[in-house]
Amino acid sequence: MLPFDINQFFMASAQEIPWKRLSAEVVAIVFGILLAFAIDAWWQNRTDIGIETQYLHALREDLIASLELLDEAEASQQLQIEYLKSLLLTDGNTPDSDEARLWLEDGLFEIGTYRPQLSSLSDLESSGQSRIIRDPAIRQALASVSQMLELLAIGQSDFVESQQSLIDPFLVEHLDLASVLRVSDANIKMDLSILGTKEFRSRVAFKLNLRDIVANTQQEIRTAFLDALALIEMRLERID
Repeated sequence: MLPFDINQFFMASAQEIPWKRLSAEVVAIVFGILLAFAIDAWWQNRTDIGIETQYLHALREDLIASLELLDEAEASQQLQIEYLKSLLLTDGNTPDSDEARLWLEDGLFEIGTYRPQLSSLSDLESSGQSRIIRDPAIRQALASVSQMLELLAIGQSDFVESQQSLIDPFLVEHLDLASVLRVSDANIKMDLSILGTKEFRSRVAFKLNLRDIVANTQQEIRTAFLDALALIEMRLERID
């Protein structure tokens, strides 16, 4: 026979363990861990929103600047179109004049490309942080902007290549370049007999067609810019 009652031993041992205090400590520990996770998540979310806000402000400024540059480019290109149309109305009897030189230099020799200012979009894409922009509609709008810029780059590259391979050599062959440039000696007279010929008119018409193609792409870019800008403005209003 045991010298003591085992049931009484276990009952006494159970009474000696501070279950309530231990339970409270466990709850406090779990609560502390969860609170730490919550604070960390809150801080990370706050940090992400700060980064997103910086990108959105930079994107907004770049889009506004790019739209202003687009206005300037389109105004210059429209003037070029008017010069090209004037050249289509000329013939071999057109007298030498500063106006005719302007039509040739700014109409046929000038390319007039558009270069948007969107370094913030390039930084966002190259950094791999596109997901920092939480609104999926904005991400989609920015993707459309990037796609349109790629199309513009292709269109302008084709424009430049066509100018350099089909138009410039023809003009250099048939016109005295020194006499065309407005900085040349005013006493140098241009021989404009090539104007009005089928070959000359075909180059002018070809460049007008190229100008229209690029202009159509630029209009689509304007729409993409404005759509993205509107979404960014709404998102910034909610954040601020």
